[in-house]
Amino acid sequence: MGWNTTALFVHDRSVDDLVDSLADVVSCLKDDQQVTADQAWSFSPGDRVYIVETAGWAQMWDPDGWFAGNVKGWLDRGGLGALKGTQALAVQFSSVMSTYAFWLFDDGELVRHVCYENGEPSNILGGIVGEPLSIEDQVEFPSWGPDEDFLWSVIENVTGLTADINQQFNAYGLVWH
Repeated sequence: MGWNTTALFVHDRSVDDLVDSLADVVSCLKDDQQVTADQAWSFSPGDRVYIVETAGWAQMWDPDGWFAGNVKGWLDRGGLGALKGTQALAVQFSSVMSTYAFWLFDDGELVRHVCYENGEPSNILGGIVGEPLSIEDQVEFPSWGPDEDFLWSVIENVTGLTADINQQFNAYGLVWH
């Protein structure tokens, strides 16, 4: 499966906390649909995200890529209050463009960001911020460079979560303000 999606993980926040913190940008309207992890990670009917709380982490998967790269901007403008006082991780998978990035926030401050494009560090999604996480030095990259396995290693290292294909997610429609 080629990965083309983004996700936001927020520690010690409920799904409701995460949804409420988006209210200044977008309203998230829960529908009655539950989807599999495979759908949440890749199904993109437009203006829809998939959210669940697992092991103390609210996770929001956004196949349309609305949120991951915009977290810092929203925080800078006073939004996303659920990220204050906790740790958050945003990731972007783009196998089509061979672009893989993550942003790690502590108490609403960006402490680490790195983006790889075509196997090389890139500034296309913002310059590199902070010191490498220990996991970054432990992952052995394939010949083509960082890929989905790299981002899942970061996710697991930061959150303790793994790719659970059996995970069920709630679908939320987005209404932009």
